[in-house]
Parts: sequence; structure tokens; C-alpha cells
Amino acid sequence: MRRIGRIGAVAVVLAALGAPVSASECSVGDLNGDNVVNVLDLIDLLLCFGLPADPPCDTGDTNADGVINVLDLITLLLNFGSTTVAGGTFPATWINGGPNCPTEPAIQVHAYNADTYILRQSLCTNFEGPFIYLLFGQDTVLMQDTGAGGIAIASTVYGIIDTWLADHQQESIELIVSHSHAHGDHVAGDSQFNGQPHTTMVGLSSTAVASFFGISAWPTEIVEYDLGGGRIIDVIPIPGHQSAHIALYDRQTGLLLTGDTLYPGRLYISNFTQYIQSIRRLNDFIADKTVCHVLGTHIEMSNTPGDDYAFGATSHPDEHPLPLERSHLIELYDALLGMKGAPHIEVHDDFIVWPL
Repeated sequence: MRRIGRIGAVAVVLAALGAPVSASECSVGDLNGDNVVNVLDLIDLLLCFGLPADPPCDTGDTNADGVINVLDLITLLLNFGSTTVAGGTFPATWINGGPNCPTEPAIQVHAYNADTYILRQSLCTNFEGPFIYLLFGQDTVLMQDTGAGGIAIASTVYGIIDTWLADHQQESIELIVSHSHAHGDHVAGDSQFNGQPHTTMVGLSSTAVASFFGISAWPTEIVEYDLGGGRIIDVIPIPGHQSAHIALYDRQTGLLLTGDTLYPGRLYISNFTQYIQSIRRLNDFIADKTVCHVLGTHIEMSNTPGDDYAFGATSHPDEHPLPLERSHLIELYDALLGMKGAPHIEVHDDFIVWPL
């Protein structure tokens, strides 16, 4: 196994030193979600200065270090001005199993922003601990994955939808249940949604996925899916981990959802040739796009660079953060090309290439 160095340190140092940086496209510092970083955000941050990054102060933790401090202030000041995408926040920690199991909820529900939800299934219910995403448009809410089973995923999701409808004074919305791919830990909750009102299930084969989203040339064609109200999702076929795998790019938030193709963990590759082509397709697609975060469906690594938890572990102390960045996708593609057709396990700081 070979270790590759951690990326992104230079950016952190520049920010800490106050080096010139243009206004963020990704709403960094937009604490109140109004798509502009201004004096109102500054006041919010100063009211929380020196406090732990817990509600209501969690939105001020721009670098996710668990405390509101001078680094967050510098980041906010460097990013004063309008933003181009809707921002959001991550929790200080995700539920992570272990000794917390007696009291840990089966599902953690986190509002990234008012129209975007991230759910994490407890490791206490299944060692995979998958993440599930809900993207709300005006007419449709797109759900990615239903979890690994053994949890009341449908009642949780319909509860979120009911709250969203009430907040938006809207009577109904159509739920589309889609999947990053067809492996069991991402589709086990499907049966809970079958036959439910205002709910459509997307099939699990590449043919079914292509048919639903209108992809005529699988896997090379990328298509748009309109959730209504101006929220457009780009659907990108990325087989290689699994034959029906897709990525979703949300133009509203700049989030790229990559399923099991890229996340902080072991990137299992079943078809190496397809996988390289898919990673190239993703890199080509995002070349001219705003990418604020790359979000996969698992965390299998700790904050120690290159360190992964044992397979099947139901306790993840000191977990790696969920979001990766554009640079990780580039790093992954370079690593695959560097193997020169001889796939092998390769350990990086924030993911592990793992051909099967």
C-alpha cells in the first residue's frame, strides 16, 4: 500500500494568514442563509465568538473545528459579498455508534438548509451507517437511497416532508425515491415506500434508471432533472462500483452527490475500466461548475490521515468529516491513471482506492 499526502493545507494556511481571497461562490460565512455575507452574519458570529459550535452557533463554524474563533472570523471577512449558490451547514458531529448505542437515535436528521436534508443511519442499526439525501424543489422532492434496513425510514421522511409543506404553506409535493446504486445497504428501505401516495419509485437496474431520467445513451449521457422552482439536478451515470450507479449535481447548492464512488473510506471498484471512465466523466462535468462539497454515502475513515476503521465496525470515534472537495476527485483520477492498468489498493489521506 502507498500513502499520498493530505491536500488542501495551503488553502487553510492562506486563510489563517488573511491572504487575499475572492468572495466565496459557496456561501462560506453566510450564516443566515440569505445568499450574501454581510454585517448581519458578522453580528451572528460575534455573538457566538468563543463558544462551542452547537446550535444556534453551529452555522458560524466555517472550518468545522468545533468552536467559533478567529479563523471563522477571518473566513467570514474574506468572503464578504454576494454568493452564487445556496449555502448550508453540517453538524459538528454525526451519530457514530459505539458506547452511544443505548441512547443514539436510529436516524439523525440534519437540515443542511431549508430545502436540503441529510440523514445518517445509526451504526448501531447497521455497520454501514449510510447517508441519505432529500432535495426539495417546488414540485418534487428527490430522495437518494433508503438505507440499510431496520429503521423507520419512511415515517421519518414523510415527517420531514409534512414539516416542509407546513413551512412553505403548500398542500402536497411528489416524492421521487431514487438510488445512488442498487447495493442492499442503499435500497433496503424501499418496501416502506411502495404504494404510498404522491410517491414514485425508481427501478434499480441501469435500464430502469436510464428510462426514468430520460438517459438515452447510458452511461455517457448526462441529463437534467427539474424539481420545480428553478432547482435543477444533473444526473450523471457513473458505473464502476455498481452497474446502475449515478451521481447527482445540485445546481442550487453546488453539492455533488457521489454515492459509493467517492467518500472518506474504501472505494470498492468492481469494474476498473468503467470506474476510470466514470471518474473522468465527473471531472470533465465539474470543470466549469461550482462544487462546494462532494458528498458520498459512507464514512469509513477517522481524522487520522489514511486510517480506516475495521470492516464491520459499529463504532467510529473521531470520524473523518463527511464532505470531500473537488480536489479529491482530481486526486482520485490521477491515482487511477497512475496505476497504468494495474489496479491495486492505494491508501490516500482521505480515501482508499480498493479494486476488487
